[in-house]
Amino acid sequence: MFERWRTFELTPDGYRETVNGIGDTLWMLGVSDKEAEAGKQLVEHIYSLQLSRRPEVCDKVKVRKRFGDISLRLETKGDEYNPLQMLEEWNEDDPNYERTVFLKSKKEQLSYAHKNGLNIVTVRVHEAGNKQIRYTLFAMVLGILAGAVLKSMVSPEMIEMLNKNVVTSIRTMFLNSLNMMIAPVVFFSIIAGLTSISNASDIGRIGGKLVGTYMCTTVIATILSITIGLFMFHGGVPQMGTISGSGGGVSVSLLDMIVKVVPENLIAPIVNRDMLQVIFVSVLFGVTINMLGETAQLLKDFTETANTFCLRVITLLAQFIPLIAFLSMMALMFTVGVDSLWLLGKVLIGQFIGSVAMICVYSVVMVLMGKISPVPFLKKIGGFVPVAISMVSSSSAMPFTMNFCTEKMGVSPRLSSFSIPLGATVNMDGGCFYFSIQAILLAKMYG
Repeated sequence: MFERWRTFELTPDGYRETVNGIGDTLWMLGVSDKEAEAGKQLVEHIYSLQLSRRPEVCDKVKVRKRFGDISLRLETKGDEYNPLQMLEEWNEDDPNYERTVFLKSKKEQLSYAHKNGLNIVTVRVHEAGNKQIRYTLFAMVLGILAGAVLKSMVSPEMIEMLNKNVVTSIRTMFLNSLNMMIAPVVFFSIIAGLTSISNASDIGRIGGKLVGTYMCTTVIATILSITIGLFMFHGGVPQMGTISGSGGGVSVSLLDMIVKVVPENLIAPIVNRDMLQVIFVSVLFGVTINMLGETAQLLKDFTETANTFCLRVITLLAQFIPLIAFLSMMALMFTVGVDSLWLLGKVLIGQFIGSVAMICVYSVVMVLMGKISPVPFLKKIGGFVPVAISMVSSSSAMPFTMNFCTEKMGVSPRLSSFSIPLGATVNMDGGCFYFSIQAILLAKMYG
């Protein structure tokens, strides 16, 4: 069902049993113990606050689950009366001072409305983790339909004008804003992670294991992606042209790559978004701050605050991804035909197969290196994968990834704040699949 309700009646008699019943219902719906306890406390404080002002009230509490979101809805009949208004009027002499302070700290979870003679206070207990992917998929379908309709009804000149002045402009603004934050996010996240690891030997040990693991999984992902790409496009594909064999090769020097890891100045890595240079500088700064000890406490506090700020900005930008998905699908319909959509579908199928294969690889890594069962990981990863996919970018998904690792998987925050930014930069197994499959497709299309 898309929406489910269960109703409780709050009265002074049996009040405690009712609140406990609400908590049990929340737990049965799958919320964490922490969320269930917070929901119970909010109901208690709101009810007690109303009871102290209006002794005649008799509240109904509805536990609601809709599209994975879980909330509590307190309903009271009567004239309009907003108990949350008192949160702006509290003072230390008020007997409800402590209760009001608690509610004020949770104000972002509370909302009020007056409808059909009911005063309604809504408590948001749990938000579905896959909400973003639902919005994104819906936007993609809507974008395909809108693009197809406009292409059939509007002149090519109008389509070109719309694509250039509206669709491309908005997409460019979004991508620029996202790219603007990637380097600062990686920079401050790695420093914050390193400063939370005080022992220098731990940094070397953890870093060595991470880099070694990342290299192994990248090699595996590359081999699998080329194999899957050759299998997906082993037959004929639409031809877009040919490429002459007279072009010169590209010279790649491993020594030059290593030398260029060290930047000439501190600004260039951020401006050029050179992630290897950003990692080098952030590791250098993080280790140095640790060596300074207590004298660098101000720097530690600054980097933690800057890290939190940058992650919050990324989270804010991620809210616009469904809009960008809509515009991207619309632009795709403006410029390609049904045959190209079928090829895109095959690319996505190849990406999906590769993702499943790599999850199996990670499970093996957990058994061999972590000496732990991968079953809890496999059970919980299914609810998080859609969130990461809908983010499009590893960096934009970073706040959600960190939260998943610490809250759902029990990973130490100091480890996640160091390993996840590093992995999002140098361990792009999904990128291996995407670029390898795309390269094979393009090679086939150009003969």
